[in-house]
Order: sequence, then structure tokens, then C-alpha cells
Amino acid sequence: MTVTYIQHVPTAGKVGSFFRLLIIWKGGVVKGIWRDLCIYSILYAAVSVGYRYGLSEDEILKLNFERMCVYCGKNGDYIPLSFILGFYVTQVVTRWWGQFTTLAWPDSLAMNLLSYIPGKGKPKKIRRLVIRWANLANILTLRLMSTEITRRFPTYDHLVEAGLLTEKELEKLDKIIKTTDALYPIHWVPLQWGQIELRKAKEEGHISSDLVFTKLQESLQDLEMKNKSLLGYGWMNIPLVYTQLVTIAVHVYFLVSLLGRQYLTPTRYIGANGDFIKVPPDTPESVNLVGHDDSVLDFYIPFFTIMQFIFYFGWLKVAEILINPFGDDDDDFDVNYIIDRNFQTSYLMVDGDDSADTDNDLEDDTYGNKIPPTTLPHTVESFKFKEPPPAMPTDNFVVPEDNPTHEGKVDPSFLFLPDRKLSIKSCSLPWYNRRASLRSCGRRGLQRRKQNLHFQRSISGVAGEESTSPMIVIHDSNPNIEMKQKNFTLPSSEMETYTSKEEEE
Repeated sequence: MTVTYIQHVPTAGKVGSFFRLLIIWKGGVVKGIWRDLCIYSILYAAVSVGYRYGLSEDEILKLNFERMCVYCGKNGDYIPLSFILGFYVTQVVTRWWGQFTTLAWPDSLAMNLLSYIPGKGKPKKIRRLVIRWANLANILTLRLMSTEITRRFPTYDHLVEAGLLTEKELEKLDKIIKTTDALYPIHWVPLQWGQIELRKAKEEGHISSDLVFTKLQESLQDLEMKNKSLLGYGWMNIPLVYTQLVTIAVHVYFLVSLLGRQYLTPTRYIGANGDFIKVPPDTPESVNLVGHDDSVLDFYIPFFTIMQFIFYFGWLKVAEILINPFGDDDDDFDVNYIIDRNFQTSYLMVDGDDSADTDNDLEDDTYGNKIPPTTLPHTVESFKFKEPPPAMPTDNFVVPEDNPTHEGKVDPSFLFLPDRKLSIKSCSLPWYNRRASLRSCGRRGLQRRKQNLHFQRSISGVAGEESTSPMIVIHDSNPNIEMKQKNFTLPSSEMETYTSKEEEE
């Protein structure tokens, strides 16, 4: 299932807000690359120890090894690893998010069914029947994409046991499978059953108009398009040559770095009479014959090489995880939760009065007109991989019982005050007891009123205070907004100006 971690970063106001995420193991970079990092470190250490203690006995072999290391160090950066890997990961992430947005959700269909086919008895039975077929179509699609769903419903008999399919419907599916020799997906069949049932409901008068019937058909067609698009992601992958190219580039780059990043101690020589004479390492004006930079310091632990390995292999690991989000990785989609949520929620949406009469023309509901359980059945193998429901950012959020007042005064930092007052500023004022339009107000009169009638804009006032300005009072217990007119009196000069202006109009 996807690892949710934003609940650990509720605000960016603290220093190092992301550092707390580094200790998360599940779905983290350490869990993803620690095996590769250990193998690389062991290989690097083996090469280093072999060079320091094994090749010192043979000068020719040591010289050739040093030349190879210098060659790899100078030419290893010719591999455009950042460009190749960065573009590839971008494509994989775009594809990953596209697959999530393609997942079919039956919510719109369920709400349309309840709105357009209301009533007890047979209308309710039609709603539950169509929504079950919609969920069945989604599960048949996910069985072709997700290993979790395949383990959970390995055969059609498991769908019958779960109440998603009846024996008669299974016989219909078997006929279609035999006809197609099981070469093509049959996720569309339950949706076609739903279309036929809606057409019958239209003929029987349960659907009021052609427009409503078209709307319901479009809802089913939208589910079919989503399922078809999702299967398209399973058929059409990122070209294999690109995936191979990225994998080769990353591994070859760090294979070359095993030699190119080694610390070398080449033998020192001094030229004499056209020949080179071996001298001790600290001899002035001596040179090495391999072109090694002697200013490089000797570190037993190649820190920056390890950091580069973590960054690039972590990048590659992101692509490996997201390229197939329907597997068993930590960041893969929790499709078991999705189908459980869709199944029960859609039934809740279409459910009506429990006292509805039954109709013998349709098959009995697989759950006997009751709400299905919170989860569908699991096989033993599927239950081993069952994950808890996903966490939301505010699941563990605790609101303290703070006192909004301090020494009889309202605390300005307390933002959610009960019975807040909101000020109004408008040209048309309801407390004139007559209508005032922009035309009747006039530009000069409007400017004078803006100067004389300055409304309170602070939220620090509470309901019940004495005020000479009209306020909107918002009560927590009553969501309706009520206008309360306080004792407000226009200045006499302003009232005369307003009256004369209106008479002139």
C-alpha cells in the first residue's frame, strides 16, 4: 500500500521538518537500496584491499591496474547518467499517476441510480443489481492487473463465494470465455448486463425520461472506458529498450567507479639518461608513469562516492517501484482497500428503505437486502498480505481544550470564535429602511458615507456587545446567517443630503 507520511509534516514552520521523515523505514530510501549499497561497499573494499596488499609484489601488474583505474576515472563521467535517468523517472512518475487517476470509482453511478430510479421494491432491487455488476466489472479488470486481487480471487468461484457473482451469471461468463477461447478480457460483460437492465427499467416506467436514461447509460460507459484505459496501461509499457538502457547505464557507471574512484599509490620515478629510475615516494621532482593526481587524499571510506550511489540508485529504485503500482511494494496501490471501499460505499449510496417489497422477477440479492460486510473475503494466501486501511493526515491530531479568553479579554490568537461578527461594507444599505441604488447614492454621497460610516472590521467582537454598526452574527448552533440591526442613526446632514438626492432623481 502507498506509504502516507504527510501527517508527520503538518507545517513547514519548524526547522528541518523533513528530517523526521528520514527515520521512516517502510517505503524509505534506506530500505530500498541498502542491499545494493552493501554489495557495492563490499566490492569497493575488496578491490582496495587487493590493490594495497596483493598487487604490491608485481610491479608490472600493479602498473597496468593503476593505468586502468586512471582511465576509468577520467572517462567514467562520459556516461550521461543524470539526463538518461532523470527523463526516465519523469516518464515513470507521469505514468504512475495516470494509472491512479484511471481507477474506476462507482460513486457517480451509485448517486445517479438513487436519484433517477427512486422507490422501494423493484427500483431498489435494480439499483443494487446494477451497482453490484459495476463493482464486479472493476474487480474483473483489477484481476488482470494486480497480484493482490489475483491472490484474493484466483477463480470465478471465489467471486461467487464473495457474493459478487451468482451461479447463473457464472454460467453466462463461462459461455463467453469458451467463445473467445479465453483470449480477451471480459470485464465489459457485467456492464452490458447493467445496460440491458436499465433499458428494461425504462420500458417498465421506472426511469422517468430519455434524458435520465441517457445519463445512467453514460455513467456505465464511463466505468467501461476507465477499465479499458487501465488495461491499456497493462498492455502498453514504457519501451523495454529504454528500461534496459537506464539499467545498464546506472550499473555500468558504478562498476566503472569501482576502479575510477580508488585511491592509488603509484611508484615514483626520476628520469636519467633517457631512462626512469625507481625512487622512494617522497623524492622531490619525481613522477608517476600512470598519470595519477598525487594531490588526492587517501580516504578509506569514499564518502562522496557513497552519496552519489545513494542518489542515483535511489532514483532508479523510484522507477522500479512506480513502473508497476499494482504489485507488492510499499508504495503500490492498496487495491484491496479500494475494492472494499467501493463495494460497501456504493451499496450505501443506492440503498433505500429496508422495508421494500421483494420482486420475484429478478434474482434475489446476494446479500439479502442488507449492507455487505466491511471487507470481502480473503483467501489464506491473500490474508497474509492484507494491509491496514490507509492513514489520513489528521487521524492522530488532538485538539487541546484551550480557553479563548484571557483576563476577561478575547485572545486575538484564537481564530475560531463562536458568534463572530463580520462587518459589511456596501453601497446598498438595508438599514435605511428603503432601497438605495448606486445611481441614487451618487458618487459624492457615496464618498461622504464611506468617510462617515466606517464599519467595524475586527473579529474580536462577540455577539451581545453594544455596537452602533450593523453586524452579521454567526452562531455555532445555527448555521443560518442572521442580520441584526443595532441602534444606528445617520447624522442629520447626511440624512438631508440623501433625501434631497433621492427627490432629485
